Amino acid sequence: MSTPDFASRLFSFNRRPTPVPGDMRIAWRVSLILLMLAASRSSKASLAKLHILNDAIRSNQIDRLKDATTAGAKILPWNLRVEPAFARAIDFVVGERLATWTKAGGRASLQLTISGTAAATELEGIENALELERIIITEHAKKLTETRVSELLGERSAA
Repeated sequence: MSTPDFASRLFSFNRRPTPVPGDMRIAWRVSLILLMLAASRSSKASLAKLHILNDAIRSNQIDRLKDATTAGAKILPWNLRVEPAFARAIDFVVGERLATWTKAGGRASLQLTISGTAAATELEGIENALELERIIITEHAKKLTETRVSELLGERSAA
């Protein structure tokens, strides 16, 4: 079609719904955080640990996470990506009183509240929700200790 043909024709634009990817939805992120905390020791995890788990799930670095949680395995430092949408979801979790701020291993951490634990239990009861994410979290969250998080971040241990 040449320019003159195009100029003389009528055309219109139709708005079409655009699906929002799961990782952009706040409910997906909040659910993920609740499951991560519930699967961690004492329902508590540092922000660094949460970011590592989130990064592994979002960027499909499951094999790398598996290596990182294998005892005695030599690992390379994790290039931690701090994601603003994940930080907003953390703020939402705290704002809704599903978790509270605390400290673990000298780091800012989150710990589930009673209502957060109840919400996580409800999530775990939904059969086909977050299937892949739950498998990854269940398998690796407890194994990813704060000591291992420090190693992944390239921190030197105080000797």
